[in-house]
Amino acid sequence: MSIYEFKLPDIGEGLHEAEIVSWLVKEGDLVKENDSIVEVQTDKAVVEISAPVSGEIDKLGGEEGTVIKVGQVLVRFSGISDERTQGATAQDTELPTPLDEIPAPTTATEETAKKNPNDRIVAAPSVRKAARDAGVNLREVEPTGKSGKILAKDLQRFIENGQHIQQKQAQKLDSVATTQTAVFSASEDRVEKITGTRKLIFEKMTKAQQHAVMCTGMDEINVSSLVQMRKTLLLTAEQQKLKLTYLPFIIKAVTHALKKYPIFNSSIDEENMAIHYHQGIHIGIATATENGLLVPVIKHADKKSILEIAKELEELTQKARDKKLKSTDLTGSTFTISNTGSQGGWYATPIINYPEVSILGIHKIKKEAIVVGDDIQIGHMMGMSLTFDHRVIDGEPSGRFMHSIKELLEKPELLILEAK
Repeated sequence: MSIYEFKLPDIGEGLHEAEIVSWLVKEGDLVKENDSIVEVQTDKAVVEISAPVSGEIDKLGGEEGTVIKVGQVLVRFSGISDERTQGATAQDTELPTPLDEIPAPTTATEETAKKNPNDRIVAAPSVRKAARDAGVNLREVEPTGKSGKILAKDLQRFIENGQHIQQKQAQKLDSVATTQTAVFSASEDRVEKITGTRKLIFEKMTKAQQHAVMCTGMDEINVSSLVQMRKTLLLTAEQQKLKLTYLPFIIKAVTHALKKYPIFNSSIDEENMAIHYHQGIHIGIATATENGLLVPVIKHADKKSILEIAKELEELTQKARDKKLKSTDLTGSTFTISNTGSQGGWYATPIINYPEVSILGIHKIKKEAIVVGDDIQIGHMMGMSLTFDHRVIDGEPSGRFMHSIKELLEKPELLILEAK
């Protein structure tokens, strides 16, 4: 029997490191080959890594929140047969799989998952987080998924039945006993590490602020005709079971403007002091999720109709909220749109999705009195903010770019004339 060091494998796509998000095992645990042992965060997604061998967890390669490089020891196993590890390397193991592609484990059963404390709880990271937020011990939740997997509906049913209240009462009694020997100040500040998706956002925003010279231009658009056009198309969208918002119209208008002013569909190559003009128009949509901001991408948006964009937008948004986005859904954007929605403000200063050179902020639509010719009418107005990298784009072209978008959204019939 011997020691086996499992090194972080090459996780592909030019990535060289990953952050340890959550250990699914602890030192001293016995695991079987292919058991899930850790969740790590790459630049694009959370992936789950499985054990390459069966044995005992001798040492973990770092605490949660630690960044580990490819080739560094992730886990050390003991009690491994010599013949099993002869010639074994990180390349002999399977690459990590995105969480949405991981099949339910086949080694755990419902009975063992509930009764054996050494068996790993089988549940998606989103279910684990929801359980932590609700103060629920997942070992008390009855699983209904395949091979003893705890589903979101299992947790919801547990909470709705009030079982978590009983669980919390028991935890409270334990806490009372603990406080007899420990002193804790109620006014003590809570410290939370910046990890996972929030850490990636933290680093990317910092990089954008440090490298780009950002300037924001603002304008407002009379979208009264757009409001009416959307109402006209709602029935058609509903017949196709689509949710038609204003965003697909905006995306389509942006693609027209990007064709007219290609500098806005470019990115910076600072190392070679060059501007990379992109042939394809791939629109990133800044999307709020419970874990932070993600930017799923609509590829070749200029070649798609408004209803096609609406369908893809709905699919990507749902995948983002369900934590089912793949790394391919989050890469390749050439221009980004940030939509603050109906609850947002009138203007903002969005941060560039570096190394892109610009980002468009779209804000809420509100009714107000507007001047049309010599008359005052009630219309629908929408705020617009364009942040651009002033190192490569001047104020004059940014004004023309915004005017192009404004003209298309004020006369949306121009979008319909060229569906693709």
